[in-house]
Amino acid sequence: MSRGRRWLVSIAVVAAVAGLVAVAYFTPLMSVRAVSVAGVTPRSGLTVDEVRAKAHVPQGRPLLQVNTADAARRVASISAVETARVRRQYPSTVEVIVVERTPVARVETEKATHVLDRLGVPFRHYDRGVKLPPDVRGLPLLSTPNAGPGDPATRAGLRVVTELPPDLRASVATVEADSPVDITLSLKNGTTVVWGDATRTEDKALAWRAISTRRGTLYNVSSPDLPSYR
Repeated sequence: MSRGRRWLVSIAVVAAVAGLVAVAYFTPLMSVRAVSVAGVTPRSGLTVDEVRAKAHVPQGRPLLQVNTADAARRVASISAVETARVRRQYPSTVEVIVVERTPVARVETEKATHVLDRLGVPFRHYDRGVKLPPDVRGLPLLSTPNAGPGDPATRAGLRVVTELPPDLRASVATVEADSPVDITLSLKNGTTVVWGDATRTEDKALAWRAISTRRGTLYNVSSPDLPSYR
C-alpha cells in the first residue's frame, strides 16, 4: 500500500471514530434510560429513590454528557453515605454504587444522641427524650471530651470498637477515650477493662478472654503480654 493510500485510510478511520463519538454525544441513540443503584440496605434508612433523586441524572440525556463526578459528589453529600461512585453502563444505564456509613457508637449531648461511623462522622441524630431504635440503643456509648471526626481520641476509641471481635463488642456498654492512649471499656456486666491505646487489638482481646474467667471488677490488658485483674 502506498504512503498516500495509508494516509487516506488513516483519515477515514479517524473520521469514522469521530462520527461515532459525535453520534454518542449528541444523539439519543445511547442516552440514559435507567439509573440503577447498588449498595443500599434497609438498615440505614437510605432509599434507592433518595439516591436517584440526589444523583439527578436526567432521563434521555446522552451518556457521554452525564457528569459522573458531579453526580457522585451529590450522592456522597447524603449523610448516610460514606462514599459514592457513578459510572456509565452502555448502552443506556447510569449505575450509582454507594457505600453506606456503618453505625459504630453513639454520643450523647444535652440536646441529642448522635450516631457515629468508624470515621467519627455523626450521621444519624435523635433529640433527647425521643425513644431510640433498638439498633441505636445497642451501640456502645462513646465518652470523650471532643467527639468528632477530627479528634484523635474519638478515632482511637472507634478503632477499638471496630476491631473488637463481634461477641466482645456486644458486651461493651461504654468506651471512655480521655486521650488516644487512655481508653477504657465499661462492660454491660459492670466490670471495667483498661485498654490503653488502639494498637494490638487482637492480642488484647485474647488477653481479655483469658483473664475474664477470673473473678474481678477491673481488668487491665493495656499490656497484653502481662494482663492483670483485681
